[in-house]
This record gives sequence, C-alpha cells and structure tokens, in this order.
Amino acid sequence: MGTFLKITYESRYAGNFENNVKQIKVVRYIIDNLNNMAWQESISNQLQKIDRHHTSLSIILRLFDIKDIEAGKLKSYARYKQKEDKLVIDQMLVLNEYINFPEDEMRNKLCNDIFIYLKEILIKYKDRFSDFNSIAFIPLLEERIKKIKDNEFEDNFYETESFAMLKKAEELKKDINNKLNP
Repeated sequence: MGTFLKITYESRYAGNFENNVKQIKVVRYIIDNLNNMAWQESISNQLQKIDRHHTSLSIILRLFDIKDIEAGKLKSYARYKQKEDKLVIDQMLVLNEYINFPEDEMRNKLCNDIFIYLKEILIKYKDRFSDFNSIAFIPLLEERIKKIKDNEFEDNFYETESFAMLKKAEELKKDINNKLNP
C-alpha cells in the first residue's frame, strides 16, 4: 500500500572523532531501519485504507549538546498539518546523555527514548489522521524498535560515504594541526 514514514536527523559535534563516528553510526542505523521501504510496505495495509504513497509521519531527531538546547531554548514538539494529513514530530535529544555509553548501550537508550516520545505523540494525535491508524502502528513500531535495539539488521556504516567523509575530515584536521604545531 505504500510508505508512510520519513525520518531524518540533525546532530551536533560529539567532542571527538570516535564519539562523532559512534553517534552518527548509531543514529543512521536507527533511522535507516525505520525508513526501510520493505518494512513500511509490509505493514502499511494494516495502517492505511487508501492505496498510495503518502507520508503520514515526518520525524526529525535532533541530537544537540545540552548547552545548545538551553541557549536556544529548544524543545521537542509535534504539529499536525491538516491540509497534508501529516504529523510532523521534532524530537530534541540531549547528546550528553548518550555519547559516553558504548555503541550498543547508546543504541538501546536512544531507541527507548525515541519510542517513548513517539508513542506519546501518536496517542495524543490519534484522532487527527484521516487515513492512518496511529494506535495500530504503536505495537508495530515497538517490534521494529526492539529489532533495532537487538542489532538484527545489516550495518554497513563503515562502507558508506558518510564514514569516508568523517575520516577524511579528521585526517585534514590532523594535517592542519601538525602544520600549525610542528
């Protein structure tokens, strides 16, 4: 029946190369597996009546340092766009609360916090959708999140262009520092 969910992220610098790589790797793994078209297609007939590719949920995860959040007075929010029959969810996550954990624990904590917030918002806006059953989506999302937490899906982050760019940026930074401080 179609895809119904689009999720992306924005993140801030995590303090060093290793933490930056870990942060991006974990968050990309989460969003890539929620954006998975085959999964969405396989469950969309349980959630939508009309056969179309319509984005009912548009989600952005923001991982920011607590200082940036406080300085900008930033907070999570959700807004239903009636004209588009779409719920926009912008979740603010405090990077400092995750970055010092090992990758598996970071993924688990992020998944838990993402699911708790999404569940709350999906329940709150359940009556707004004209063609999306947000309540039926909650257990399906919970099942998918559990698989993500358990690292059940392929993870090829170290083969991606994102990792190659991170690595190149770190090498350039070291070269500049070596030239400035011989």
